[in-house]
Amino acid sequence: MEVERVGGRSRLTRCLSIAPLKILTPNAGADYCTAVLSSYGGGLVAGDQVRLSVDCGREAKLFLGTQAFTKVYKTVDGQGARQEIAGRIGPGGCVVSLPDPVVPYADSAFVQEQVWRLEEGATLILLDAATAGRGARGERFQYSSYTSNITIYRGDDLVLVERFNSQPSQQNPDNVGVFAGSAAFANVFVVGSCTSASFGALREVLAAELQPRVAKQFAMGVENGRDSAVFVSLAAARPGVLVARILGPSSEDLDFVTRALALAVSHPKVLAGDPLRRKY
Repeated sequence: MEVERVGGRSRLTRCLSIAPLKILTPNAGADYCTAVLSSYGGGLVAGDQVRLSVDCGREAKLFLGTQAFTKVYKTVDGQGARQEIAGRIGPGGCVVSLPDPVVPYADSAFVQEQVWRLEEGATLILLDAATAGRGARGERFQYSSYTSNITIYRGDDLVLVERFNSQPSQQNPDNVGVFAGSAAFANVFVVGSCTSASFGALREVLAAELQPRVAKQFAMGVENGRDSAVFVSLAAARPGVLVARILGPSSEDLDFVTRALALAVSHPKVLAGDPLRRKY
C-alpha cells in the first residue's frame, strides 16, 4: 500500500492484497488515511505467509490497524504462519500501527518480522502485543513457538532492535524473569525526531498517562510487600526513541494502554483524531 499527500489530505494511492490478506480502507473523514488488516479465514492458518509493503509519503499520515485479534491456528505438517511488514515513512510522515493482540492457539507456530525505515522528520508509533493463548478455553502457553522481531532505522542509523522468541517446551514462560504469571504483554515503540512537534506531543501524553502507573506500582510494592498485577515500564531508550512495556494477567487488563495510545495519537500535532473511536 502507498499513501500520499493529495489535495491537502492523506490518501491511499495504491493498494493491492491477495488472500489470505485482506485490506479494508474505510473513509475516516479525517486528515489521515486508514488501512485495516483482515483475513479471509478469520486468522492465520498453517502455511500462510503474509508480506506487506507500506510506503507512507512526504507529510502523509497513516493509521494501520486490524479488524480483530490476530488468531494463529495450529501447525499442520510442520508448517506455521508468517507475517512480514516492510515500511517506509517519508520526510515529515507519520504511521500509527495499533494492531489488536496476537493470539497463538495451542500447537501453533508464528513468526512476525517488521522492518521500518524513517526519513527526516518522520514519526512511527508501533504497538506489538500478544496473549498466552485462548484463556477462555484454558490455553496458556500451549503454542509451539512465537517470534516477533522488530527493526527500525532512522535515516541510515539503526535505532531500535527488538527480538522476542518464546518456545514453552524449552523454557517455561511462567518462570520469574519471563512472564512470571502474566498472560499478556504489550510493547509500545515511539520513534521520531526529538525536535519534532509530533514526537514531543506523544512523549508528553504517554508520560502523563503511564508514568503514574509506574509510580503506583513501586508504592504498592513498598507498602504492601507485593507487586501489582500489572507491570508497567516507560523509558527513553535513546534520543528520539520512547519504549513502554506492559505485562498483565489478560489482554483486558491492558486496555488502558490502548486508551493511552488513542489519546496520544489524537493530539492535534499527530493524527488530530482518534482512529479507534468507531471500533471501540
